[in-house]
Amino acid sequence: MNEKIALLIDAENTSVKYLDVVLKELKQYGDISFQRMYGDFSNPKMSDWAKRGLDYAIVPIHQAIYKTGKNAADIMLVIDAMDILYQNNVDGFCIVTSDSDFTRLANRLREGGKRVIGMGKSDASKTFISACNEYKFLDKITDDDSDSYDGPDKKDSAVTPLSEIKMAINYIVQQAESRGEEAYLGSTKSQLQREFADFDERNYGYSLFRKFIEDETKFEVKQKGSSAYIVRKQQEKKQDITQKLEKYILDKAAGGPELGDLGRDIHTKFPNFKYKELGYSKLSKYIESLPQVKIVTQDDGSKNFVILKETKEKKE
Repeated sequence: MNEKIALLIDAENTSVKYLDVVLKELKQYGDISFQRMYGDFSNPKMSDWAKRGLDYAIVPIHQAIYKTGKNAADIMLVIDAMDILYQNNVDGFCIVTSDSDFTRLANRLREGGKRVIGMGKSDASKTFISACNEYKFLDKITDDDSDSYDGPDKKDSAVTPLSEIKMAINYIVQQAESRGEEAYLGSTKSQLQREFADFDERNYGYSLFRKFIEDETKFEVKQKGSSAYIVRKQQEKKQDITQKLEKYILDKAAGGPELGDLGRDIHTKFPNFKYKELGYSKLSKYIESLPQVKIVTQDDGSKNFVILKETKEKKE
């Protein structure tokens, strides 16, 4: 994207083992114009940050802790973020923390027209996640075996449940279908990221969005030239058509239509329905198999009608 990004790390709230993946992720967006880390680096617990940060030329902003329970480094990070915002020479900010105290900062940076990328662990504050344009769970996307994928439903995890993601994908594809359009793979992922700031297929154990779609949903990915788009799996298509057809027949049966007229309507509205694929030699046999309807014959035998089984009267 070739954006200019300001990287601000809450080092007292983040493990140094994630530094490599933070920098790797940000390179996908563009150039890191500012890179600073905040904490009390006189504390022996922060020595690893001091060493690793030096390797990447990350500027340490040292702030001693004057009172137990107070994190003065957080204030320094906020002050620097606002200074950079007013300079107006970056396109976005990456705030590396899991702390909800930075929620208002993220909101303010977005109000200033800047993209905000959050990074932290999957027990991060949901309010801070929602305040960011995007949020990446470092313990889900890292290659470190000690933090291998253990599912989004882990206790205290802020990862959006898989069921919500699948519902959103289903809605996106349905909306595209209703417009007579294709649900393209790239735009579908972009829509998910707009709706769920934390969405990343790696949170669910996948390195490719295409693979995530094909394994976790009722859809598959097709290629059309250079574009990839999402379609229902063939079996799902058949089941979906059959369910809609059954509802259509039940609705029509309430009015007692003639069998021939109903057959023509079905052919027009459901051209892809093949009753022979379901093992029936005639459409009438398929209709008779539905438990809520039946076919009755006019007294003179000239016409057949489809009615609901609760209906006692026959068409005259």
